[in-house]
Amino acid sequence: MPLRNVALVALIGAALAVLTGLGVWQLQRNDWKQDLVAHSHERTDAPPLDIADTTGTDAEAMDYRRVTLRGEWLWEDRMFLANRVRSPSRGEEIVAPVRPEQGGPAVLVNLGWIPDGARDDVVRGLEEGAGLGVPVGLARDYSSLDGHQIPSGSWSAMSPHDMADALGYPVTDWVLLVGEERDAPGSPSEPLPVQGWQRFTNTTPHVEYALTWFGIATVLLVAAVARFVVAPRRARQRNEADPQAGLETGRAEDVPEA
Repeated sequence: MPLRNVALVALIGAALAVLTGLGVWQLQRNDWKQDLVAHSHERTDAPPLDIADTTGTDAEAMDYRRVTLRGEWLWEDRMFLANRVRSPSRGEEIVAPVRPEQGGPAVLVNLGWIPDGARDDVVRGLEEGAGLGVPVGLARDYSSLDGHQIPSGSWSAMSPHDMADALGYPVTDWVLLVGEERDAPGSPSEPLPVQGWQRFTNTTPHVEYALTWFGIATVLLVAAVARFVVAPRRARQRNEADPQAGLETGRAEDVPEA
């Protein structure tokens, strides 16, 4: 085999190895994600936790657990998360701390979404007792999130450690999303604030990605077989059927008569 063909075969082999490896990696990622989904659903389906003391509660262990939180609302320390979109409306989310009745760091409670311009009316309704009480919802681990206050005073993201610095007292690394389980995101047309939460699901199509990589590898393999196996075999068969055909190409042309 010519050196050029040897180099081409080596390059194709390396490409096949990479493509196959990417496909296998995507299948492994899918298995990992499915394990995460199953584990989170197991937590969500467990009996709800009744918490009145957050001392020692671990954010990772609390993640995706249903929680009833008993304590005192620190309503004067309420905050707002800016630029939260519920198609097609832009708005914000209301966050207020709750101090557990038996002690421990406060818990940041997300009371739900409101459209821009509705803050005063919704806050007034909550202050009059229309929405405050014993918060019940889903705990989420937000310990890794960072946020900051923007010029309006609202926050760019839910960040317990940054918000604790601004509040001047400790809060848990997990937060509470108030409301019941939903099958779909809330709509701006619902009563305000729009509350609720959804289970963790895997939205990345890892299997489809794997099939794409395997498909590309298959096409490349078929092309390589056609180039280095099928084409030479057919050429040999043609030469065996008509030995003179292979000589005609290299035969010198007759010298024309003078």
